[in-house]
Amino acid sequence: MLGRSKAAVVYSVSGRPSNPFARPVDRFAATLKSVIVALAGVAIVLAAVIGTWEYHQESARAAQQRATTTLVEAVTNADAPITLSPRGSVRTTPMVKATWAWGSESRTDSIEVPSGTPAGTEKTIAVDDDGNWAGPRITTSDVVSAAVAAVLITLAASALLLGAVWAMFSRAVERRRQQYWDESIRRLFATYRR
Repeated sequence: MLGRSKAAVVYSVSGRPSNPFARPVDRFAATLKSVIVALAGVAIVLAAVIGTWEYHQESARAAQQRATTTLVEAVTNADAPITLSPRGSVRTTPMVKATWAWGSESRTDSIEVPSGTPAGTEKTIAVDDDGNWAGPRITTSDVVSAAVAAVLITLAASALLLGAVWAMFSRAVERRRQQYWDESIRRLFATYRR
């Protein structure tokens, strides 16, 4: 028998062909599978590490915001429009003028509110030491969302990279298998010509 079909090759627990007479290309393919699986495991661990790091970074930002800002009640001065972002989607947090008390004076500035918020709506906002709006409050859901997004982006990027590597090497393995069969057939015909 000149060559064995890849279906006939028996693989060991490690993923490598257990037959010492297996074609080198089959051994390379088994090693490639093992490497890809190992790299996928590393990617999962990396995604977990990045997600944890992002969670701690956002938690620190939220804690700093809580420590350096004061919560006040602001009242919107106008209806919040339903605005479109530059890409054409509805912007869910347009800027509107609002007024709030700071010490003995009244402050008016633009703040973010949900689309369609009517005038006269009270909203709790964070202000800095000077009484100016300090930006949107960082909530626990914002922290968790940032961590989950970091995990998903890392996993997606890793999957794309590993998929590209797998596809590239799979094509090379299939070409080598075809060359092996072509060489085996040529040797067979060369034998019968003698």
